Amino acid sequence: MNRAIAVLAVVLAATVARADPAPYAREPRVAHLARALDGLRALGPAGRRAFELELHTGVRTKCRATGRPATTTCMIAVARSHCVQRPDPTACMAASDVILTNQHAEADLVDEQTRMRLVRTSSDYHAAVNAELWRRYALLAAELVLGSASTDLPARIDRFCTERDLTVHRCAPGAKACVPSLAWQRCVSGLAWYVASHEEHP
Repeated sequence: MNRAIAVLAVVLAATVARADPAPYAREPRVAHLARALDGLRALGPAGRRAFELELHTGVRTKCRATGRPATTTCMIAVARSHCVQRPDPTACMAASDVILTNQHAEADLVDEQTRMRLVRTSSDYHAAVNAELWRRYALLAAELVLGSASTDLPARIDRFCTERDLTVHRCAPGAKACVPSLAWQRCVSGLAWYVASHEEHP
């Protein structure tokens, strides 16, 4: 199992709502995040949207066919099948870490009241929940900007997400300007997706 696949397994397995970047040391975490950012940027806006939908569809059809929750092994296989033919499979796998983690972040970032409203009022729940997640990522990014002034973006994101939840963040149901305590993996993936996309949105 190479480093990208190993990191993916840890990212997708994270379920606790606290900053927990173990078992990887800071240097390999930051290097992997840098590869993910490079991979997301290389895709471009249309490519990111298409790749996100490909992984969403692949996980839904291949990993949830029995109605059971998708396993990490299956999600890794879906990501690998989409990345193996790409020019830079390593950067693609790092980008897929971010995308798959974000696709499983809605319960941590979007409260149940909002999710139920989206189910009732949206013709495309996946697109609607992605829009809600984007709003949360924007709030996280604002926190990041107000924090460390480091110019090394991957290192800055890693440090922010490691230290953010040393104080617990709680949000009232339906609160629109609040991001709760998050696992490190959720935090870095949300910020990576937002930063890579925001760079192309004036």
